[in-house]
Amino acid sequence: MPQAFDSDNADVLVALLRVLARAAASDDEVVFADTLDGYLTALRCGPVYAQPLQAMDALLGDDWPAVLDAQDATEVFMEALHTRWEEIGAALAIEPLRSDPETMQLMPLLTDFDAETQAGLIATGILGADQLDTLPRSGQLWCEGFLRAVRDQRGDWYRFPEGSEEGAELDAMLLAIAAVTLPDGSKRDAYIAEAYEPDDAVDQEVLLDDALFNVQDLRVFWQQNSARPLLS
Repeated sequence: MPQAFDSDNADVLVALLRVLARAAASDDEVVFADTLDGYLTALRCGPVYAQPLQAMDALLGDDWPAVLDAQDATEVFMEALHTRWEEIGAALAIEPLRSDPETMQLMPLLTDFDAETQAGLIATGILGADQLDTLPRSGQLWCEGFLRAVRDQRGDWYRFPEGSEEGAELDAMLLAIAAVTLPDGSKRDAYIAEAYEPDDAVDQEVLLDDALFNVQDLRVFWQQNSARPLLS
């Protein structure tokens, strides 16, 4: 069974991230809880020691606390962020992943862009009505956040020689995560044709489920390989 998470705590994260989004410049990227959660998960399962504040600074810059300070909400946000960080760590505990690799432990934070959510985002100015046609698919923002953390720590993640077994294994797992972000088209079709049997019914939920299993596999992979030195 997936590790449970505190839904009230998740609501606090969502609400305060929306406060930050409303205060952002019109051309700034909106950071949803999904993106933050994916980034945090990559930090948790990756090859180097990290802290949750790294995700906030990477996604929102160094000045993000000022908005919450003005509402006396920084401490509340930090408590919620730390709680979520610990939940992710529990879901990625190495022994259950090694002893029972077929069980899903992760429970990612995913936004359901239903009509009520859409209306709320428009009413608060976080999204424009013209953006509703380009809303992300299930899991897309989460996987984009995960992959962004990988890019930000590229030197630590891509440490294996070209052509090595470890490098190929890493690439395959990251490709499964990236598949969730692919739009309809030739690249998505080619990946599905290569990764699945012809008779498999593959939709976004299947891709997301497989991506999450690959995240769990990455945690085990880095537990086995993180002691290796970086390439010069």
